[in-house]
Amino acid sequence: MILSRGFRGHHHCGESGFACGCFLLLSILLVGSVVDVGAQDTRVTGADFSYLGAFRLECAGNWCSFNLDGVGLAADGSLWVTDHVYDYTVRRIEIPAALSSSQVFGDLDEAATLEGPLTTAGCPGTATELCGVSAIGTEASTTCRDYYNVGPVYQSVFRRRPAAAIEEIGPQSDPFHPNKYGAYLFALPPDWVTAQGLGSKTMVTGFSREAGAFGGSQGPTLFAFDPDNPLDAVDLLWYREIYPGCPGSCDFPGYESVDSWMGADWVRSPAGDAVLVSGVKGGSTCYGTGAACGDPCRDSQGYHGYPYTPQILFYDPADLEARLLGTVQPFEILPYATWIPTEFWSQECPGVGGMAFDGAVGRLYVAEQLAGPFGEGIIHVYQLNAEGSVFSDGFESGDTTAWSSTTAPVVESP
Repeated sequence: MILSRGFRGHHHCGESGFACGCFLLLSILLVGSVVDVGAQDTRVTGADFSYLGAFRLECAGNWCSFNLDGVGLAADGSLWVTDHVYDYTVRRIEIPAALSSSQVFGDLDEAATLEGPLTTAGCPGTATELCGVSAIGTEASTTCRDYYNVGPVYQSVFRRRPAAAIEEIGPQSDPFHPNKYGAYLFALPPDWVTAQGLGSKTMVTGFSREAGAFGGSQGPTLFAFDPDNPLDAVDLLWYREIYPGCPGSCDFPGYESVDSWMGADWVRSPAGDAVLVSGVKGGSTCYGTGAACGDPCRDSQGYHGYPYTPQILFYDPADLEARLLGTVQPFEILPYATWIPTEFWSQECPGVGGMAFDGAVGRLYVAEQLAGPFGEGIIHVYQLNAEGSVFSDGFESGDTTAWSSTTAPVVESP
């Protein structure tokens, strides 16, 4: 949502989907086009997802501890995941047939390893993790995140495949900086890339460093780049470092210095497309020890933001298109919806890791870190519901082939 855009309430046809479709068809027959009455918002939100359950990973050793910084969809519908943060490895896992809503770790079915672990040569910097993972064909590409790059040094963060050399993303000039890259990685839909004239810039990464300092961003970022030539990049979304003044008066409303955004992916739905960004939102800003800041979740010296909330942000691709056209600035784009997933086992001290969406089956995978007794992560699974959304053909069928755009405006039913 761009700052100047008014709020539009989310609308569902519900059981009246047939009536919505008939009225839409009648309108087209009468006037030859679809009317945008501007009173409803059919974009996908958290209300369009149903919880299916969770699963854990089949582990040997400690690779399941402090893992799942990154989750990415593989070509065959399985998942790429990152191992222990200091192993710098990825593996491909199957998705169990059975999912459980139990909050007992041992009750969850295990996801067996299909491929890996695949090792990388590590990450540059002083405080780095292998964080983002996404498929390119049948292989896994990865990104590194340096959460304490105070140089600020232009470091290499992207690997085209686990065994490849690591490369820089974008030029060494503002607003491009590795303190804005590496926490998540996903692919753009090919048709959207073509429509926007992005050429071979098909991958997206982003990262919101603590306090947004040293070339970082006070809020989540999105940078598109060419995986075969990562220096060829374009900025889609980032927020300015406003200091002094933010927290308080920030580009991103309610920003706190401890905010952490660790997962992202593109979601294609009958109600239109959205870019989802997942993470942990702080409720305050304090610098010091956990005890001094009244933080029961983290005891280290640094930024604290108790109380914490797991959140998923929804961004409208139309706003990113406006950015590419130059009609808005990247820091003027805001999420149009926020979702708090209540199924996370820890609501007080949440740990949100990677995220991936499988458009073939409409499933969203969101990692919760540190859910197990020894710091193991789990993966929550949500189903994107067709029911309750207005499809582009005007009916509850999900068939969008009759129309040229999946985001065509629709009319209110009388």
